[in-house]
Amino acid sequence: MTPQLPDRDREIFRILVADYIATADPVGSRTIARKHPGHLSPATIRNVMSDLTEMGLIEQPHTSAGRIPTDDGFRYYVNCLLTRRDLSPEEMVGIRERCLGDERGTDVVLQRASRMLAAVSRYVGLVVTPSADKLLFKRIEFLPLSRQKILGILVTQDGQVENRLIEAGTELNFSELERIANYCNQAFAGLSLDEALEKTRRELESQRSDYDLILRKAMLFSEALLSDASHAELVIDGQTQLLGEPEFSGAKQVKELLEALEEKQAILKMLERCRDAEGVRVFIGTDAAVGDSGGMGCVGAPYFRDGKAVGTLGVIGPKRMDYSHVVPIVDFTAKLISDALEGYSR
Repeated sequence: MTPQLPDRDREIFRILVADYIATADPVGSRTIARKHPGHLSPATIRNVMSDLTEMGLIEQPHTSAGRIPTDDGFRYYVNCLLTRRDLSPEEMVGIRERCLGDERGTDVVLQRASRMLAAVSRYVGLVVTPSADKLLFKRIEFLPLSRQKILGILVTQDGQVENRLIEAGTELNFSELERIANYCNQAFAGLSLDEALEKTRRELESQRSDYDLILRKAMLFSEALLSDASHAELVIDGQTQLLGEPEFSGAKQVKELLEALEEKQAILKMLERCRDAEGVRVFIGTDAAVGDSGGMGCVGAPYFRDGKAVGTLGVIGPKRMDYSHVVPIVDFTAKLISDALEGYSR
């Protein structure tokens, strides 16, 4: 349940959170007194801080005289007090140029988006690529490399390209490989990659007597190539930027941070929770599911193609990250990527 705070308490709490975000240090009553427009005494502020502590919004770390927001406190701040800063036209142009550039193709754009999110937010940029059930088949090609090895090339409707070296088991010439590719392109037209992979496996299991060697090779090669493209991937950038944050100044904290960022499955699962969101979602502390300390925060949002969420992107940083700065960056980037994917699919 969201607590109901009087205006005075809300302002004191807002100042405390803003100061903690800026400094990473516990905030005392005298600091708030200097910044409060109502010229309240430190004693009055201490009473309010005592109430906020009882409500679970702030806590006293160790023996410090100051207070810091709890996870619940940060959630209250993000949900009720956050003033979202609008991006300037110059910032929007810069984000667009960093993400899109002159190249087309989803894989290139998503790599750039992760790098841009890290650079602009100064935290860690994340992008989850579309999984195979969200990608539509466009064409497949097979090229001979040596006597029994071929290169398989898979292209999706939105421009992603997957390559794989395939053991052919026999020598095939250009004409035979072209026939294999033509058969696959007809068989998989209009299907998602998941559907195409399922079709290859059904055909291989059926042991159809009318299959000639070439058509069976088509199914075997396709299965090998489509299997590689079946999973969503996490593109991550900017990990070292967090090493400059006070929360990660010690060797133990650095080790925990790097280990947490290596747990990509946990990050993927967290960002998957953004798929059904209308817009931006914020994960704080234990909700962020990154590491054991609960000291991280994440801002994520889905991106769309043809009106359906096909992937997610976001930023991970310390729990006290500047949400007023990060939320509009993530929101604008998700919409920018969605618009780009719509253009690629036309």
